[in-house]
Amino acid sequence: MSPSWSEVSQESLLLHGPFARKPKRIRTAFSPSQLLRLERAFEKNHYVVGAERKQLASSLSLSETQVKVWFQNRRTKYKRQKLEEEGPDSDQKKKGSHHINRWRLATKQSSGEDIDVTSND
Repeated sequence: MSPSWSEVSQESLLLHGPFARKPKRIRTAFSPSQLLRLERAFEKNHYVVGAERKQLASSLSLSETQVKVWFQNRRTKYKRQKLEEEGPDSDQKKKGSHHINRWRLATKQSSGEDIDVTSND
């Protein structure tokens, strides 16, 4: 039994209509030499824009979008590595510490005193 006109029409709308999804992009496999150049560029500057990005993309035979996305992903990796190096406790120490320091200034407390921020007293 062949599909009815309305079924074909709905399927066609899903594939070709105004809200149709783009086909899934193929993942870029960077060559070792491309990765080396990209990493070297990242060491110099974590952000590459404009003419510099255009020149880098051209010299690596990549699109500017591929270079842009590589740098975005590399910055994310860099931030994650920095957090892992600092250790699991440091993130908690950072959160709210400026409030404690402002409280110490306002109440003239010395920084040598320990403050129990977990109790309700």
